[in-house]
Amino acid sequence: MATFEEQLDSLLERAKSIVPPNKLKTAAEKQPADKWMNDVQIFYDTYLKNHALGQRINTILFHRSTGAFEELVSCLESVRSDNAFVDEKNGISTVNIPRYRVKDVPEYDVFISHANKDKENLIEELYSSLKTLGVTIFYDKESLEWGDNWKDRILNGTKKAEFAIIVISENFFDREWTERELHEFLNRQNRSGQKLILPILHNITASQLQEKYPSVADIQAIDSSKYSCDQIALLFARQLIKRLKSE
Repeated sequence: MATFEEQLDSLLERAKSIVPPNKLKTAAEKQPADKWMNDVQIFYDTYLKNHALGQRINTILFHRSTGAFEELVSCLESVRSDNAFVDEKNGISTVNIPRYRVKDVPEYDVFISHANKDKENLIEELYSSLKTLGVTIFYDKESLEWGDNWKDRILNGTKKAEFAIIVISENFFDREWTERELHEFLNRQNRSGQKLILPILHNITASQLQEKYPSVADIQAIDSSKYSCDQIALLFARQLIKRLKSE
């Protein structure tokens, strides 16, 4: 079955080749216009009763006075220009986010928190694997631009990511900004009660994690030595899909 939009376009296209009945004399000559208006009546009954112009269209169809054909064409052209109504009838819905919540909509799917020394042997490859899956990532090397206040940009990134992949290694320990990022994400997770932190242990043991960051030790982590970066990216994609389905 043709969509609402296709049916509306068909009516308007047909109207272009029909001579308005007020310019004709015989019933036979007026038949194409009468048939067209009958089809508009069916279209109105099916779709247009709740439109702002619905009552006007109904009145024109009921009286079918001189000029009714041109008036109906004008009304249908106006309906065609009503994009929100057309989308609704085509089954396309929009989500209206209240202004007070716009600032809470995540800008990034994930923030990669890591030590710079781990970029070459893990982070670059992990970033590439996530990017291949279409994941939007806050990764300092790609997200920071010339002239940015890097501290402000990083803190802003911690607030606008749906998840945080925290790559914890010996290089991560006792670094001011890696621990600052971890602190920011722990606070967010504790406030929201929602899963946020996805830890990766990189060349460290669970006992080292427990000793250094006991607040993270209770969060299920994965070991970078047991998964490829592509596998980690797929595991993350599953977490993201679950989150999207739950919203």
